[in-house]
Amino acid sequence: MKKIVLTWALLALSALGIRAQEQCEFPLTIVIPDQTVELSPMAKTQLTTKIRQAVTLNGMTGGTRYSNFCIVANLVETSKNMTSGLRPLVTVTTGLELSVANTRTGDSYGSTYITLSGAGQNDRLAYMASISSLKPQNTALQSFLKATKKKIISYYDSQTNNIIRQAKSLSSQQDFEQAMFLLSSIPTCINNYDAVESAMLSTFQTYLNLDCADKVNKARQAWNALQDRDGAKIAGGYLAAINPASQCHDEAMELADEIRERIGEEWEWAKDLKEFGKEMARSEVELEKMRIEAVRAIGEAYAENQQPEVLIQQHYNQGNKENNQSDNQ
Repeated sequence: MKKIVLTWALLALSALGIRAQEQCEFPLTIVIPDQTVELSPMAKTQLTTKIRQAVTLNGMTGGTRYSNFCIVANLVETSKNMTSGLRPLVTVTTGLELSVANTRTGDSYGSTYITLSGAGQNDRLAYMASISSLKPQNTALQSFLKATKKKIISYYDSQTNNIIRQAKSLSSQQDFEQAMFLLSSIPTCINNYDAVESAMLSTFQTYLNLDCADKVNKARQAWNALQDRDGAKIAGGYLAAINPASQCHDEAMELADEIRERIGEEWEWAKDLKEFGKEMARSEVELEKMRIEAVRAIGEAYAENQQPEVLIQQHYNQGNKENNQSDNQ
């Protein structure tokens, strides 16, 4: 009986592993650089949406402002015909050049070319129609994304230890947001993801401890300056924002007790702080999950606050320049 149970357990774990591989998600920034074809803002938005849909179908996320990898899209006009008359019509054939690159190094991870066509009463509408003809389920597009995804996962498999070392270095410089961004961007389906989670928890704990020490220091300064209800309110604001998992949480509680002894039991911040501490008294497994989710949230916030990646545009422009020189020769 034990053997049967063990066999079923192993099969279940195996199935979870397969499912994790299939559902492995990671961010892929969509970049629409300066085009050889002049696209309207609406056309750029439409192109971004089409690519995001295709990326999502392949188990990746395409809405991130900044990530370790990007997909660069460029629309090139290959032919254009115009008919005159009462209702002129512009027909265009375009080539959609797609390439995936590492945003930090500029290294290429593959490219593809898809021919599109469309017609409209003017150039703008014709280009819009051309973009509309792109189907997210396009076989060539999906094959390209599937192959690219495998390459990116392989990259993380080989570079995870280096990324963890880089995150630790950033953490030692107190650049916690970027460190957590690097760690949280690693796909969960890679080999040895346990090491990534361990680094995430360690980085987050260091972040909490320093943040706690800073808040306790500010709370004590506020209380020492004004040992009345106003000072208690300011100090309480800092204390209530301290995560109970921090090393100095007990020190924060001692200060809260000191303030409450002087102000009285009605001091609402001390009561809230104690209740918050009770609420956080959960199992270690639950706490780890919460901390990892917090790391991911901080990483996402860091990504959303970054400026558009100039490096991508520079590599794209350099590639065009090299291609033009080659054509001229």
